[in-house]
Amino acid sequence: MTTKTKNIITWILAGILALAFISSGIPKLLGVEMQIKNLESWGYPLWFRFPIGLAEVVFAIGLLIPKYRKITIYGIFIWTLAAVITHLQAGQTNMIAAPILFSVIAGLILFFQREK
Repeated sequence: MTTKTKNIITWILAGILALAFISSGIPKLLGVEMQIKNLESWGYPLWFRFPIGLAEVVFAIGLLIPKYRKITIYGIFIWTLAAVITHLQAGQTNMIAAPILFSVIAGLILFFQREK
């Protein structure tokens, strides 16, 4: 696979993952009712929506800045592990697929952007 192809794949995956994080973070920051219900079901105080939403927006931005992409992905790995644990503790096993998928996409980004 050529470097150009790897670069294109990396940007596509980073864009998809950034869109997912921005789509998750903005509703938390805006206090969308569904997000409030989610926080309550997880046992988190409602003010947690601000740091959680902000972190998700920062992840989206970090994925789109190549200089910060690698450290952002490491943060995403930790974030998605915390999300899986949160869902499992809340008895929401049906909701762990998304964070696992996010980790897989993040891992693929690391794989395609690695040095030769």
